Amino acid sequence: KNTPQRFGLPILGNTLSMSFRSLETMISIQRKYPDIVELHFPNTYTMFFVTNPELIEEVLVTKQKSFHKDAFLKVYAQEVFGNGLLSSDGEFWLRQRRMAQPAFHRQRIEAYADIIAHHTEQFLSRCIAGLPFNFTKEMMQLTLDIVAETLFGDVKPHQKQIINESLDAIMDQFSNDGLDLISQITRIPLTKHRNQRYNEATAKLDRTINEIIKERIQSPVERNDLLGMLLAARDDDGQAMNLQQLVDECKTMFLAGHETTALTMTWTMRILLKHPPVLLTLRNEIQRVLGARTATMADMMHLDYTEKVIRESMRLFPPAYTISRHSIDAVQIGDYHIPANKDINLSQIAVQRDPRWYDNPDAFVPERWSTAFRAALPKYAYFPFGGGPRLCIGQQFALLETTIILMRILQHADWSLTGWQRITAQPSITLRPKQPVMMSMHPLRNGDASPINAHQHQDDADGGDGGDGSGD
Repeated sequence: KNTPQRFGLPILGNTLSMSFRSLETMISIQRKYPDIVELHFPNTYTMFFVTNPELIEEVLVTKQKSFHKDAFLKVYAQEVFGNGLLSSDGEFWLRQRRMAQPAFHRQRIEAYADIIAHHTEQFLSRCIAGLPFNFTKEMMQLTLDIVAETLFGDVKPHQKQIINESLDAIMDQFSNDGLDLISQITRIPLTKHRNQRYNEATAKLDRTINEIIKERIQSPVERNDLLGMLLAARDDDGQAMNLQQLVDECKTMFLAGHETTALTMTWTMRILLKHPPVLLTLRNEIQRVLGARTATMADMMHLDYTEKVIRESMRLFPPAYTISRHSIDAVQIGDYHIPANKDINLSQIAVQRDPRWYDNPDAFVPERWSTAFRAALPKYAYFPFGGGPRLCIGQQFALLETTIILMRILQHADWSLTGWQRITAQPSITLRPKQPVMMSMHPLRNGDASPINAHQHQDDADGGDGGDGSGD
């Protein structure tokens, strides 16, 4: 058994780099250490960073019973999402997962296609040709509308607004501003993690979801939405979820069901508009496969280039950019000994930009995803939806949603980035753009790619395709 090599500055260890340049640091570590490395911080805190896909598979799959969720999710995310699927563990998590799984079967997901298309049309009707708008903000609203209807069927406008504002405040609280990580590790009160806005947001979110579920329970009408299925679900002992469990799962689904898809759409559209030849190829496939009609799940197997574009976008900018686990007992990973009670970091954004597996790893090249390339790629060299038993339960829904939205907005109009933009990625629970991603809609020009303004060439030269992970 080998002890992983240690990495970091004397005394401070990796505190500064992981606090202020975490994405760049993870990518740098990934390219320097081929298997695993131990990072260290003040107060004797250490964590392991796993960089080998085979070892990642051991953590997530073959030896997953030796690991639980990490302390961050146990302490902080659990404050917001309770014992939902995101933050629970062990037998309780397994029970909840089995009860929720039927709601995400293929037949159920297919039924949501019309809802996705309807709300996408509403978004497009709000867009005014030539008028710049914050694309990320609009995508957050669109995907929130979709998850609200698929989850609850009917949500009052003021309830939807509270949920949206609350989730936004919560995500801002978890954004890595540098001082927060230092404060957690050193216990020096550099920041107040539970500030007033955060506390108010968590309370409002909990109260609103509680209100919606209680209204549904008191209603005599049975509905065939996600909440209806959760209310009807029973475990092996015939027990239903109690009210708090329902609230926790619904809060989790709101985050996972709208945040990640909105970010996938934002990163995908931004990078497409910077690569006109890719966009033109994509438009040609849309015309050939769909014409003017809306995409369905049955179309996805025929939208080969579309799938490659989304896959490549999620390789460079995975909304879930890192996964952490905590060893509950001593375990051997590959040839390395991991003591009990240690945090383990697995970074999608780092592994998926590793030159061992990807030529020109920071470039946006959808064509790389050939059948031969996929067959040769180690399984966990690409894992934007996680893996093992905790593979994202909504993966198929997210891919269908992204495909329908992307196809429809490209069928509807041309799009351009507005002015010069230097966008950096902000690590929070998800990978958000730190600055507004401003876009404009234009009347469709048959056969042309989206309009490219002069500023975009400057942006490409300045920022590249993916850079070091902090900007594009």
